[in-house]
Amino acid sequence: MLDDPALKRADLHCHSRFSVFKYFRRANTRDCYNAPEDVYRIAKERGMSYVTLTDHDSIDGALYLLNKYPDMKDFFIGEEVETYFPETGQRIHVGVWGLNEEQHREIQRLRPNIRELIPYMKSQHMLFGINHLFQNYRMKNVAAKYIAELLQMFDIFEVLNGAMASFHNKMVHQLVTEVKGHGRHISMVGGSDAHTLKHVAKVHTVSKGETIQEFLDNVRKGECFAWGSEMRFRELVADIYLLTIAYNSEARADFISTQYTTIEKTIQLAGRLASIPTAMSGLPAAITSLNYLKQIVVTKGISMRFAKLVEEIRPGLGGERG
Repeated sequence: MLDDPALKRADLHCHSRFSVFKYFRRANTRDCYNAPEDVYRIAKERGMSYVTLTDHDSIDGALYLLNKYPDMKDFFIGEEVETYFPETGQRIHVGVWGLNEEQHREIQRLRPNIRELIPYMKSQHMLFGINHLFQNYRMKNVAAKYIAELLQMFDIFEVLNGAMASFHNKMVHQLVTEVKGHGRHISMVGGSDAHTLKHVAKVHTVSKGETIQEFLDNVRKGECFAWGSEMRFRELVADIYLLTIAYNSEARADFISTQYTTIEKTIQLAGRLASIPTAMSGLPAAITSLNYLKQIVVTKGISMRFAKLVEEIRPGLGGERG
């Protein structure tokens, strides 16, 4: 079936150097150091029919690429938006595809409150979905209430994320499949969540569509599926160290840049000096291990009470939503 020439592919979740690591923004850290054109090139080499970038709360990388190559016909703007439930601070990451600059600006204005953001995107008939459903789930929140509300908000779910634990992805897939079985219109998509070039497009979404718009329309209809495999844990840890190396490799360019003040350059230097012993101490590997373990613990807990959970959310499962 995958040999069918009518089937097209797109990695709906990948990053470029325009994804900033917000927790150490003043030290000029990034979540990714890949040039947009390199992400595009690798994606095409790995068989992607269409390419996007979903940087964190930014479309700058996508605009950079479109400005550099204005005749590009197989690239579309994407974004990964971090939004929140205002009463709990619970974070949700939302993939948005095919948006424009005006929509991006309004999304950024509304994103502190998911209950304002989602109605706006629906009013614009935008294509959006929830990424890695359980990654940021706080176990102190009632699982049934958390999931039920998200099921009311979203029709598109990332069921295969290349950077998440396999058990997490299987649990999301199981839940979404159960929901779909109750008559809900659901789309299941996948993306690599690649922060290094090594993993770009190794997980992606497959659908039909001779144009970008046809492809995205079919994703909206649910006529698509996720394909690929997650990176292994040791590859995830290796990526953390590759990002640290990339951060330090930009020291000279940042130091001679006129973009930063002397104080900003001092902060950046301090960040780079601190990153070396931190990396050598194994702290990044330890933090990654804890996050990975948290994914498994959370999803194992949901798995153990899956039947009861479905019963609790069943009243909101049936039928199409407006």
